[in-house]
Amino acid sequence: MRKPLRPALIALFLVLAIALRGAIPFPQESSDLKPDPQTRFGTLPNGLRYVIRPNREPKDRVSIRLLVLAGSMQETDDQRGLAHFLEHMAFNGSAHYKPGTLIEFFQRMGMNFGGDTNANTGFDRTLYLIELPKTDEATVAEGLRVLGDYAGSLLLLPEQINKERGIILSEKRDRDSVEYRTELAQYEFALGTTRLPSRMPIGQTEIIEQAQRDRFADFWNTWYRPEKMVVVAVGDIDPAAIEQQIVTTFSPITPRAPARSDPDLGAVASFEGVRAQFHAEPEAPATTIEISALTPYAYEPDTAALRLKRLPRELALAMLDRRFSVLAKKENAPFSGADASVGEVFDFFRESDIDLTCKPEQWQAALAVGEQELRRALEFGFQPTELKEAAANLLNALDQSAKTAATRRSEGLATQIAQSLVSRRVFTSPADDLALLKPAIEKITPADCVAALREAFAAKGRYVLVAGNAKIPGDTSAALVAAYTAAHSAAITAPTAEADTKWAYTDFGAPGKIQIREHIDDLDLTLVTFANGVRLNLKKTDFEANRIRINVRLGTGQLTEPMDQPGLALYAGQTFTAGGLGQHSVDDLRRILAGKTVGARFGVGGDAFTASGTTNRDDLLLEFQIIAAQITDPGYRPEAARQMLKGIEQIYLSFEHTPDGPMALEVERLLHNGDPRFGFPAKDAMLKRNLDEVKVWLAPQLAHGALEVALVGDLDVDAAIAAVAQTLGALPPRDPKPALDDLRKVAFPAEPFVKDYTIPTEIPKGTVSVYWPSTDGRDIHRARRLSVLAEVLSDRLRVKVREELGDAYSPGAGSNAGDLYPGYGFIMARVSVDPAKAKVVTDLAIALADDLAKNGVTPDELDRAKKPILTSLRDSARTNPYWLNNVLARAQEKPEVLDWCRSRYADIEAITKPELDALAKSYLGANRASHVTVLPAPAAPAPAPAAK
Repeated sequence: MRKPLRPALIALFLVLAIALRGAIPFPQESSDLKPDPQTRFGTLPNGLRYVIRPNREPKDRVSIRLLVLAGSMQETDDQRGLAHFLEHMAFNGSAHYKPGTLIEFFQRMGMNFGGDTNANTGFDRTLYLIELPKTDEATVAEGLRVLGDYAGSLLLLPEQINKERGIILSEKRDRDSVEYRTELAQYEFALGTTRLPSRMPIGQTEIIEQAQRDRFADFWNTWYRPEKMVVVAVGDIDPAAIEQQIVTTFSPITPRAPARSDPDLGAVASFEGVRAQFHAEPEAPATTIEISALTPYAYEPDTAALRLKRLPRELALAMLDRRFSVLAKKENAPFSGADASVGEVFDFFRESDIDLTCKPEQWQAALAVGEQELRRALEFGFQPTELKEAAANLLNALDQSAKTAATRRSEGLATQIAQSLVSRRVFTSPADDLALLKPAIEKITPADCVAALREAFAAKGRYVLVAGNAKIPGDTSAALVAAYTAAHSAAITAPTAEADTKWAYTDFGAPGKIQIREHIDDLDLTLVTFANGVRLNLKKTDFEANRIRINVRLGTGQLTEPMDQPGLALYAGQTFTAGGLGQHSVDDLRRILAGKTVGARFGVGGDAFTASGTTNRDDLLLEFQIIAAQITDPGYRPEAARQMLKGIEQIYLSFEHTPDGPMALEVERLLHNGDPRFGFPAKDAMLKRNLDEVKVWLAPQLAHGALEVALVGDLDVDAAIAAVAQTLGALPPRDPKPALDDLRKVAFPAEPFVKDYTIPTEIPKGTVSVYWPSTDGRDIHRARRLSVLAEVLSDRLRVKVREELGDAYSPGAGSNAGDLYPGYGFIMARVSVDPAKAKVVTDLAIALADDLAKNGVTPDELDRAKKPILTSLRDSARTNPYWLNNVLARAQEKPEVLDWCRSRYADIEAITKPELDALAKSYLGANRASHVTVLPAPAAPAPAPAAK
């Protein structure tokens, strides 16, 4: 009998086998950085690597990934687009899953297509993502078998390839936009000497339409090699058990073709002076300016020294961004926003950018700001006060990352691990990051930061790209060079120092007295009412370490928006927070609050104004001081109006050339029977709104409006109550919330309607929207069944419009059934389409719904709709956002939400086919359908040739 091999010999054998197969080392193997200690790394004899990390959130789930270190850059000239196309084909037939069965298989397991199962392709990698609903051995084995088939057992049947072509072309059409065309122009301008512009992942139409199986098989066989692939598993798992499953599933995979070297990417151009280009996009809502320095870059191992070296650069960019933010708010500022960035891309080039957005007529002035502010920083450096703020924020981010690390979610961690392998960075723990970087940050000087910025922008040449809706006559490149030269010739001065400011809002009067305090035992909630009428609802959880989420509901919200001031709610939502406080501007607040985890975002909800934020125990009192200050002393500063005006101009310009225009300007109001509180008003009406109107509308609400506060997270209940008592509990008495029944009267149009719109655009895509009036969501049981019914309709659209016809990439449907407007609700289907097929898709959507009305749902459809929802409900029960927004936010105003929480899982499980059939019959008949199409306007005929 042969003796078993000793462990040392086994290890030696594995090392030799890996070496022979050309396995890629993990980044930590060439670094002094230690990988996250909870993470297990391994390599199979065939060269395939794996990474496993136990993680407890979400409970009883596991995220698995298959990373393929190949993307569009590896394509040959006749394969452009096939790396992405192949990602689609992974769902269309493999050794263990017949064509057309995988998505339904996932649904029956309790997984949602697009959410729990997805994939994406980039220049340098393809990533497959699966979120398994359970962690038992059979479920994990099934998930790994799916990934194993992607890696080694695809069928690539010609008929399935032909079937998928339309879906790929639909996705290509959906991605086509002003932004995408501008991005492509940027690549071609600055990187035209490289392979990148010709390898955009979506590919070329003619190849998508014509490529045969052999080209797909060549890419798959060549690049889906064991040593080019990594399996990642993160979740509520036993690492040893899942490791053995990975070994079993992936060890048999062998190379199917000879290895091929990665292609030559070309060379980044080196030059002196300025190279400029104008890319016209008349449909763009603004003009963008990019000032770039590009230099070649070769991979540097991820080490402690490299991370420390890049810290001053990170701080310099933060300080430069801060300067742009301040300047954008100034009166007559010629730009609406700007930022600075530096990055090493694909281990191939370093790109250092200044990007600005402006009105078309201001491109020269905006360009001058970008050039001069960069030059000001390069020549004069930064102030100690600027560095103090930037360093405090970075240190706080690192500290909070370390403190919250224990409850990171598995899906994010799995993707982060995969990305670290793509970029060849060591996957380190947040605690180790803090220990390494904190001492260095505390020693960095302004001189260090300017030196790092100078290195980043050391290239002697500058690319200047102006793109968008500007109109530049004549020789546009010469005009850009002249504008840049003029800006560069202007003298600049050193920045002025900023003085420190003390926080002004610490005393709101005597702490509020508790009038009622009760504990809801089964849900573990605490409900408090203060003597001034403020209500407080709390839940302590362990779902997110060192994080507390806050939601404040105040007054009556959009319900009371003045009918003769359309757009005021939108205007208020965009200007209130930006207006700062009476004693502090927004820029003051950024400086005062540097290093703190605070900030309250104001919004206008349907029946309440809202303030929301995220903080921790240390900063909880400060967070409530900020919210109390917003309520008692809002700033209404003019810079908020200036920024709002710039944003509004861009929004309405975008409306002129996108389907969002008719939908926002007309359809949204039409769906609510003409009520001016819905949708966007006409532009001239929107431009009449002002801060005085906001103040008149909000002042009485802020002073006396009903106030309900929700808190959930890693909190001390008594300390949280005390913090609210010292702030919101100390405010003057609050009024009871009025019923406002007359303002809740909203109706769907009495008769079905058809609306056809055209928009002037060169983007060849349209949208189809179909609406079926239903009812409100006040009966939660009915509302849940309407949602499941909409899921069935959505799945039918997927099967028919996407999978069978290939006429759309992501058709879908949903139910809109809230409890704000009695009797009001609708089911909607929306599809982005080829304009030539708009009527076909509209008729098909109506027919699919009509078939549901006549024949009902199938038992399998019901099962596949319910199971992913049940998985989602189970997950959400361990998330703070669910408890905050769905339960705590209105726990006292609307106590029935507590019962909604208690019943939701069992109620979804209990949904039956007869219940859905009855709802479908009531609401989804073809005679009830209204529909809207938005299509490109026909091209104007070419002018007739002149007579001779």
